[in-house]
Amino acid sequence: MSPAPPLRSDILVIGGGPAGLHAAFYAAWRGLKVRVVEARAEVGGQLMALYPDKVVYDVPGLPSTRAASVVAGLLGQLDTLDVDIRVNEVARTLTSDGDGGWLVGTDSGTFAAGAVIVAAGMGALLPRESRVPGAGSHPDVRTDLPEPSTLAGRQVLVVGGVPQATRAALELAGAGASVTLTHRRAGFRGEPTELAELEGCRATGRITILAPAILMNLVPGGAHLTVDGETVRVQAETVLILNGYLPDLSPLQSWPLDWQGEYVLDGPGGQTHLSGVFAVGDVALSGGQFKLISLAFAQAAVAANHAAHYVNEALRVRPGHSSEKR
Repeated sequence: MSPAPPLRSDILVIGGGPAGLHAAFYAAWRGLKVRVVEARAEVGGQLMALYPDKVVYDVPGLPSTRAASVVAGLLGQLDTLDVDIRVNEVARTLTSDGDGGWLVGTDSGTFAAGAVIVAAGMGALLPRESRVPGAGSHPDVRTDLPEPSTLAGRQVLVVGGVPQATRAALELAGAGASVTLTHRRAGFRGEPTELAELEGCRATGRITILAPAILMNLVPGGAHLTVDGETVRVQAETVLILNGYLPDLSPLQSWPLDWQGEYVLDGPGGQTHLSGVFAVGDVALSGGQFKLISLAFAQAAVAANHAAHYVNEALRVRPGHSSEKR
């Protein structure tokens, strides 16, 4: 069987963090078809993977806003635009299409675009490995957020105190799974509304919470925990071990860019030494040590408009004021 043809767009954005989403907005606002590929199961970058429940203070015009709300706002800006977001896609290869554009390969296929904006942050945020005794004996151990509906009716043990563990427990219970949530500490992280909902589920018995508890080992069909000094066996057809994420730039560092350690050398407009390939946000050398979301937004806006002009010379680099849009 011949491989599927590449999925084409005018501009391809690598990374669905704040810089990538804002770059997608500006490019699509210029009337272009934009595709975003994101390594994780959800967009938002560090804001969603590392601290969705924490307050961010340096987003222009949004004082004291929780990180998850910032991401929701960025996604809201895309609602009426031609932006296609593909999650669980780790970008691995970059090659010329021989006609001024680029081909980006992932594990699932190839994406073609006239220009590429690299907004990879610190790298693909991939789940930490599970290092639990007996993990190899259990048939279904996962380390990232699943689609809740796929686990409806199953017994699921969720392990972890990160915000994703709280959200997974709530979403899985809502989808009809029998959920046990455990963590070595008594408290869990999450949005205030999520934590209130979690307490309500505990009170009504919709979710069983065992915390503080120590996960001793996994066995076929379940796990052994130590709770209040006693060994407790928990039945679980699926075990989610959610311990956060680690950045990994290695899939991109084989790309023929001018890498300076963890940074890509970029010039005016975020242009790299490859025509039609731009770098923005934490991965761009021009930002130096200023890993600030406000700087990432500015870089994304400038690079997106340069990319728009690159793929369509009729589009001026300077976009004009959004207030003038009809």
